[in-house]
Amino acid sequence: MLKKILLNALAVMFVLKGFSQTDIKTFNKPNFAEIEKTIKDKDSPFFYTKLIERYTNNDTALTTEEYRYLYYGFSFKDGYSPYGKSALNDELRKNISEKNTEKIIELEKKILAEFPFNLRDLNTLTNALDKKGDKEQADLYYKKLLGVAKAIMSTGNGFTDSTAIYVISVDQEYDMISLLGYKFGGGQTLINNKFGSMDKMKLEKNDANIEAIYFNVDRLFVSMQKMFGK
Repeated sequence: MLKKILLNALAVMFVLKGFSQTDIKTFNKPNFAEIEKTIKDKDSPFFYTKLIERYTNNDTALTTEEYRYLYYGFSFKDGYSPYGKSALNDELRKNISEKNTEKIIELEKKILAEFPFNLRDLNTLTNALDKKGDKEQADLYYKKLLGVAKAIMSTGNGFTDSTAIYVISVDQEYDMISLLGYKFGGGQTLINNKFGSMDKMKLEKNDANIEAIYFNVDRLFVSMQKMFGK
């Protein structure tokens, strides 16, 4: 029997496949300067304080555009790091049995309070809530998972360097590969060209004959430069 975490990933993959095949003209690369300005504007409908409050309160009316401002806007918040990780993740993965559903839910909610757009944790929490029988809450977090993933996929399909998928976290490169139904092939190449800085992530052999997925990592490099004062 397949684990529920895989079933959820397959459900997300079914929706995201449509995004990955979308015509190039519909992709909308994030303008980070505009995003930073907009999320700080109290008169903007994308003012971050209000948006994150809606997200935290499980507002199912959030649009893909609003999710874009939430996800990419998070990279301008204090404490953001492209390698950021909660200390609770180690406790969750090493010391908590998969059968201890209540503890998993407790820890995942704490982790997501720190890193609200972590795809892997959203998926794990969704599965734990579903296993507990709390279908209503499971559905809410599944919609969050799908909202974040669709926002990321709205930036590109990842098939070429010119249509790279924009991410703000290293882990989300691997998570998006999984959610799209592929497996990482173990090869990673950093590319710098007119389209920006990106990771070319080699894939294992697949039915779609996709050799690699490209992820734009411009935001990660800007963050690291600021961190080290360069």
